[in-house]
Amino acid sequence: MGSAVRKTTLREIRGTFGRFFAIMAIIALGVGFFTGVRITTPAMVDTVNRFLEEKQLYDYRLLSSLGWQEEDIADFKSRPDVRAAEGAYSLDIITAGAREYVFRAHSLTDNINGIKLISGRMPQAPDECIMENGKDSFPVGTSFSISDENSESVKNALKSSKFTVVGTADSSMYINFERGTTSVGNGEINAFIYLPKDAFDLDVYTEAYIRFDQDYTIYSDEYDSFMDGRDKQWESIAQFRADMRYDDIYSEAESKLNDGKSELEKNRKEGREKLDSAKADLDSAKAQLDEQLAQLEQIKDVMPEQYASGMEQYNSGLAEYESGLADYESSHADFEKQISDAEADIQKGETDLAKMKKPEVFVLDRNTNIGYACFENDSEIVAQVARIFPVFFILVAALVCMTTMSRMVEEQRTQIGVFKALGYSEGTIMGKFMFYSGLAALIGCVLGYGAGTYLFPKIIWTTYELMYLKLPMHYLFDKKLAFIALAVSLICSVGTTWFSCRMELSETAAGLMRPKAPKAGKRVFLEYVGFIWKRMKFLHKVSIRNIFRYKKRFFMMILGIGGCTALLVTGFGLKDSIADFAEMQYGDIQVADASASLRNLGEALPEELENVFAENTSDYSLLYTGTWDLLYGKKVKSVTVNAAESFEGMDKYFKFRSMDGIELAPPADGEAIVSHSIAERYGIKTGDTMKLRDENMRELEVKVSGVFENHVYNVVFMGRKTMEQQLGEKLPINYAFLNFRSGADTYKTTAALSKNGNVTAVLVFTDLKERLSKMMSSLDYIVLIVIICAAGLAFIVLYNLTNINITERVREIATIKVLGFFRRETSSYVLRENVALTAIGTAIGLLLGIFVHRFVMAQIRVDMVDFSVRILPKSFIYSIILTFLFTFIVDLFMEIKLEKINMAESLKSVE
Repeated sequence: MGSAVRKTTLREIRGTFGRFFAIMAIIALGVGFFTGVRITTPAMVDTVNRFLEEKQLYDYRLLSSLGWQEEDIADFKSRPDVRAAEGAYSLDIITAGAREYVFRAHSLTDNINGIKLISGRMPQAPDECIMENGKDSFPVGTSFSISDENSESVKNALKSSKFTVVGTADSSMYINFERGTTSVGNGEINAFIYLPKDAFDLDVYTEAYIRFDQDYTIYSDEYDSFMDGRDKQWESIAQFRADMRYDDIYSEAESKLNDGKSELEKNRKEGREKLDSAKADLDSAKAQLDEQLAQLEQIKDVMPEQYASGMEQYNSGLAEYESGLADYESSHADFEKQISDAEADIQKGETDLAKMKKPEVFVLDRNTNIGYACFENDSEIVAQVARIFPVFFILVAALVCMTTMSRMVEEQRTQIGVFKALGYSEGTIMGKFMFYSGLAALIGCVLGYGAGTYLFPKIIWTTYELMYLKLPMHYLFDKKLAFIALAVSLICSVGTTWFSCRMELSETAAGLMRPKAPKAGKRVFLEYVGFIWKRMKFLHKVSIRNIFRYKKRFFMMILGIGGCTALLVTGFGLKDSIADFAEMQYGDIQVADASASLRNLGEALPEELENVFAENTSDYSLLYTGTWDLLYGKKVKSVTVNAAESFEGMDKYFKFRSMDGIELAPPADGEAIVSHSIAERYGIKTGDTMKLRDENMRELEVKVSGVFENHVYNVVFMGRKTMEQQLGEKLPINYAFLNFRSGADTYKTTAALSKNGNVTAVLVFTDLKERLSKMMSSLDYIVLIVIICAAGLAFIVLYNLTNINITERVREIATIKVLGFFRRETSSYVLRENVALTAIGTAIGLLLGIFVHRFVMAQIRVDMVDFSVRILPKSFIYSIILTFLFTFIVDLFMEIKLEKINMAESLKSVE
């Protein structure tokens, strides 16, 4: 580019800085939004990946019905590609106290599944623990005892029955709010705790963790490829080690049984011999006594004194004999009982040995970790949004750049012709305009990329911290994304400039130095509607003709304004769909006043609890509730299963209706109804068979008979009979829906219910509604970002297109000013077209926004919430008002520009 061309280019930038800034701003906004939402998911994954890599989250969790020994752990560690293998203990405990908590206790490990200490210190004694840094955690220094309701196996598994919290921590095994399932208490785990290994009194490890020698990014294709095919390999390894332990246990039991049999025969023989010897002695003594008695009878009359003395000796001997006989009979009975008991024990041992089952093993990968699996899905929310929103911004940016540069090239036709006549090459001339647009795009790209990739992840991560650990967000620079952003920016600017210049440079220098002939006016459709057209004012007719005369400007305005309005509708629609879900859930669907978690009470309420319910509630419904894992593919998802004895009258507590508002029939035997979130996210439809599994590996298979509207949690309802038939046991009552008496004080009623020892917790749904509303209010950040970006885009588009419109018609405007138009008349003459185009674009944008909003809502999935898809009327009104507000603001700026147009321009000769 020559010095003269360079000077004119720089002079052009200074002279038309508004146009230059418009290109730069639209590129910055488009790139900022595009790169911001694109980098957010990788940045969030990178943040969590750093934490999991630092703490070495397991690759496999191995379970065996027989447990694991040190020899098994050593064998696992010796396998190829294994970086670390550790045995660990875990069990679920119920705490004592007014409120019952269920804690999952883990043993501390050395090299796998590390924890991040938040406060306090690490435990050093068997009666010390670390608790999670969460809502149900106890302050450091708090002590708690385990409840007597724990099973004997749990009590015996711990060396202490009382523990002191010495620290709080975050765990790599629990990166979100879900804590998994349990079969104790009410089925809900309140928190996790970590104990030293010497706090457990168990002979074998309950689980083993394997970490492979790899550092691939979580969820990456490289990690999936690395793990591909290892499931079967490690199932074989785990089964082999479990079978070895089974064989050892079986052989040891069989050996003990054989030793017992041998000892029994030996003791039987020895006992028989001793008893037989004693019996012989007794028989000999009896014979002697009989002989003595016969002799005494002979001298009875002859020697009475000797007879009397002899009878005393005889009676004494007879007493000794009878005592010995009694001892013999007692010993004989004891011997026979001992032999019988020993034979029964041996028989039982033989039966138990025959019934001894082969061990079951389970090889669980990371996808069975609830937090790990949920984060993969939740982190994709922004990625899904990124697939549609940036497209609008990029298209509008390209539209603005093309319009701006096309007009700039047309304005400088004469200058292009002069350069061409002076001998400048087409490349040099084209370079002038490409440099202009390219520099604006480059600056906009750098600013947009820096701001977008820094601000978007941080703002959006703030919303995810409600459900996941509060980890520091690291800035992530993606070279590929930066290159794509730069390429797209240059294509939108330089590419459109090249296209516009190529058309103009194809003409001769003489042709370029002559202005283009103005477009011929055409009749519009409205002119054929005489009764309307004849009654319109002259200037209104001119405006209508101008709107349809410049078709390129017409379509660009419609597309630009329509796209911006659609984005505004989508932004406000997101807020509508997100803001009131708690009100809908606890006002229209789950209409009970509260719920009560109960101790496992068997099949009927204790009389004391029944009296408490009668005094404090108007009515109630008893259920079984538990957290079960929904099996879909190779993954699992925790769902809440509620089983009712009868669904009659359930509409006083929970209304079952489809998403269309149609009332659903209650599930029959062998059937279940599921919440909409389960059906939509996991591909379950009415008529499908669904499989559920609890932590004890018990499974249920039920047919889905309906899908009901529900916005909070993933819920399944079925009959108690269905569960009891498949599980082969009676279900306990551990949950109740409650309706309070009219006018009763909620908090006093809650306190009265909580005092009963059978009530472990009372949840008032109005309180939960408020908490959820506050929690989800942080999603307003995302909505606000969308609205601000859409508003900024709309403003820039309107400003740029209006500016181009005025620049194109400067001679026409100067002419009407010469003809005596006042300032307001001149403004109305030009800007009236803007208002009309804004109205048409807004109407199209409202319709387009409905479809964009539906698409975006289909991609936004927050694990515990199922949002409704709706746009309130006020959102359409806000979108219309904002669009027109931007138009009026732009018009104010343009009025200043109109006032500065010199009337002498209309008198200049083209030549």
